[in-house]
Amino acid sequence: MTHYDVVIVGGGPAGLVAAGYCLHAQLNAAILTPELGGKVNYPFALRGFKPENIVWGAQLVAQFEQMLAGARAVPHLATQATAIEPVPDGRFLLRLREGDPIMARTVIVATGAAPQRLYVEGEREYWGRGVSFSAISHAPYFAGRDVAVVGGGRRTLVAALELAQIARRVYLIAARPQSMAELPEAAYVQALPNVTLFSNWEVQAIVGDEFVTAIQLVGINGETRQLPVDGVFVQFALLPNNELVRHLVALDADGHIIVNHRCETSLPGLFAAGDVTNIQSEQVLVAIGEGAKAALSAWEYLVTHP
Repeated sequence: MTHYDVVIVGGGPAGLVAAGYCLHAQLNAAILTPELGGKVNYPFALRGFKPENIVWGAQLVAQFEQMLAGARAVPHLATQATAIEPVPDGRFLLRLREGDPIMARTVIVATGAAPQRLYVEGEREYWGRGVSFSAISHAPYFAGRDVAVVGGGRRTLVAALELAQIARRVYLIAARPQSMAELPEAAYVQALPNVTLFSNWEVQAIVGDEFVTAIQLVGINGETRQLPVDGVFVQFALLPNNELVRHLVALDADGHIIVNHRCETSLPGLFAAGDVTNIQSEQVLVAIGEGAKAALSAWEYLVTHP
C-alpha cells in the first residue's frame, strides 16, 4: 500500500493550488481526481463574442496545472475516491474506484460543488452558449441584453440584482416564490424597473439556433409563453460534493463542510477548501487562497504530529 503525507481529493482551483504548495514544501503528496482544472476549463460564448474563458484567476490555475503536470513529486492519481476511512493511529485510508487503497497522514478535500439543473430541453445543448449556472462568472457578457434568471433562493435573487445593473431586461422565474419572498433581497429585486417576476410559471424548454434565443414557460393554468432572451441563468443553490466525508465531519444546513479560518474541519488531520466548504463563494481567486491555506495548515499539522 502506498503511503502519503497529504492526499488532495479534487482537481479544481483549490485542489491544484493545495497540491502546488505541497510540492513547494517537498511533502510526499498526491492529487486524486479524474481530471485537473475543474469548472475553470469551460469556455463561454455569446453571439458577437468569441468563445473565451473570462473567469478571474483561470490563468493562474492553468499555471499550477502545468506545474503539476511536469512534477513527478506530486503524482496525479486519475481516478475517484470511493471512501475515506479514519484509522486508529490518526491516518486515513482512501479507497479508490480503480487500484489499490492508499494511506495518508492528512487529507485535503477540495471536491467543489455542483449546480442544480432544470433538466429541460435545451439546457445541456446550450450550456456555455447562453446557458450559465454562475451569474457571478458570466454576468459581464450580458450588458444591454435580455436575460432570464431561474431559481428559488438567495443565490437567485443575488444573480438578478447583479444582472439588473447591466442587462437591459431581466426575467425572474421564481421556482419557489413563497420562500424566496421572505428573503431580504426580494424587496430590492422587485423594486427594480427592468426586472419582471414570473412567480407561477415553470421553464418548459430553452431554445435557440447556435446560441440561446428564447426561454419557453408554462403557467399553472396551462398557458404557454416564450420570452426572447440571450441568456438563461440557472441559479438554484449549489450542491456541495460532500459524499466522501458527510459522515465524518460537521456540515452546515446546506451540506457544506464547516471549516475554520485555517481550513480545519471537525476531524483532526482532515482539511477542506473551496466551494465544498461553508466559505464557498464561486470565485476562483477565493478558492486559490483557501487551497493554499489548507496546504499550509496540513503542513503545520504534519510537523506538529510526527
